[in-house]
Amino acid sequence: MRARRPELFPDTLLTDEPGISRDRLEFHLDTLTQRKEEYLFENFCRQLAQKEICPNLIPQTGPTGGGDSKVDSETYPVAERVADRWYIGEPDRAARERWAFAFSAKKKWRPKVADDVRKIVQTERGYTCIYFMTNQAVSDRNRANIEDTLTREWKVPIRLLDRTWIVDTVIRNSRWDLVFQTLDLDQPPARSRSLPGPLDAERLLDLENLDRKIADPTRYPDSDYQLAEDCLQTALLARSLGRAREEIDRRFLRAERIARKVHRDRQLFRILYHRAWTANWWFDDFGEMGHLYGVAEPLVLGTGTVWELEKLVNLCQVGHSWLRAEPHRSSDSRWSDRTARLRNALLRHATNPSAPTSALWARTQLAFLDLSAAIVDRQGLREILA
Repeated sequence: MRARRPELFPDTLLTDEPGISRDRLEFHLDTLTQRKEEYLFENFCRQLAQKEICPNLIPQTGPTGGGDSKVDSETYPVAERVADRWYIGEPDRAARERWAFAFSAKKKWRPKVADDVRKIVQTERGYTCIYFMTNQAVSDRNRANIEDTLTREWKVPIRLLDRTWIVDTVIRNSRWDLVFQTLDLDQPPARSRSLPGPLDAERLLDLENLDRKIADPTRYPDSDYQLAEDCLQTALLARSLGRAREEIDRRFLRAERIARKVHRDRQLFRILYHRAWTANWWFDDFGEMGHLYGVAEPLVLGTGTVWELEKLVNLCQVGHSWLRAEPHRSSDSRWSDRTARLRNALLRHATNPSAPTSALWARTQLAFLDLSAAIVDRQGLREILA
């Protein structure tokens, strides 16, 4: 896809890589207490949580260790129309529920998390979820055990995020600026310089402008349709800029969430189509593409125009290409059933004499489906091309 459509991909000449290794970041986090930087770590955790879990967090003032409130941070209520515009985490829940956050740099994390959870629950403030972030490395087994044990004991979901999660998140989502700004870690010279090309420079400006418009609660007062369109455009811009998949998926999900609320099936179909196309051609995720096809198909199969059915043909051909490239998937009969339903929908348009243009294009799409099937089955190709 990059070779065929280079204009859809970044044109930045060089990638700016931070001059710090994963090992150094892990060491810096592990030795925070030796430098008495516990407060810096709390500030870092809160800002990282705002970017990865929910943006509506307030810091706790006063003594360290949560002060009298027993938490280091917590969510505050946000209007639904404002939360709808977030693409981080679970906006519906974060906007209306009360979540507690505790941050710790202590070596003995197990008694610390148990003590913090006990104190938070005993405040009886109605917290529906508790996050505990630590600079210690916790094995998956220990993390799962402590989460399950405390959840059963206090009847509140517990989420334990350790140093591995923090480091992985920083690297995966390029949160290096946050690391250097909050952890008092000197930023070494970059290994290379990034020179955005003309396309990326324009995309960055467009993305910043759209994000600013979407975040403004006074905009789109009676136009959720346009809001969903702009949210979709931010996802496509983030994709073209080569952003992390997690950010791209979140932006698509935000557009999808808004489109579902206004019951715009055709708009929702376009969003799902772009998500499926992105999953396949940008991330080689055939499973996700197939899942999204199944979600999108009912939206237009019976009532859609031939131009919308054309997009299903595109995805269907991609599905058959995967089956041809990976024979072990040949037992998946879903694509045969999907092709049969799609053919029936196209035939309705192809035999409609009142819309000759649509009928001609429907017959063209049927020919594409026949061609794909002939290539997979290795027979009938000569008759189709004759």
